[in-house]
Amino acid sequence: MQTFTYPLFWKIIYRFGNLLVTPLLLIYILPLALNLDKKLILILPFVLSLLLLYYINKVYFNFYKLVPNKIEIDEDKIYCSEFFFRDKTITIFIKDIDSLSGGIFAGRYRGLMKVSDGKKKISIGFFDRMINSQKLVTLLLSKVDIKIYNEVLPKIEELKIRPEIKSK
Repeated sequence: MQTFTYPLFWKIIYRFGNLLVTPLLLIYILPLALNLDKKLILILPFVLSLLLLYYINKVYFNFYKLVPNKIEIDEDKIYCSEFFFRDKTITIFIKDIDSLSGGIFAGRYRGLMKVSDGKKKISIGFFDRMINSQKLVTLLLSKVDIKIYNEVLPKIEELKIRPEIKSK
């Protein structure tokens, strides 16, 4: 069994970044709200700040549900634990994985990578900031069904070609 976790810095950012950003945005929004009746032009930054606050909180709550801080993988199962709002451990059988998406699986260098279990209708996510995330990606690709592997592989290979195109 192999275990994958995040470094302390990224654990703090992924868990508590929202608790830092939200109060700062509220401190910024409050004076805008108090001065809306005096200067109508302030409605634009006020609305933009509210939208930003909503979007950031929405993204973080999705992260809290989707991203475990600890992923363990063996020959036929993935164990996910240490979620922010749950003490529960999620087990995904590798044979039940029906899609790999996001991040490197979607042909991007960065971003949230998702593993979806079609049988239980659950998904977990992880970021490339995880310690040895490349090894986790390799393990997943080596164990999933050949159809899923063949869907994802061209997108990953495209990443390898892009730097050569830029250098010419």
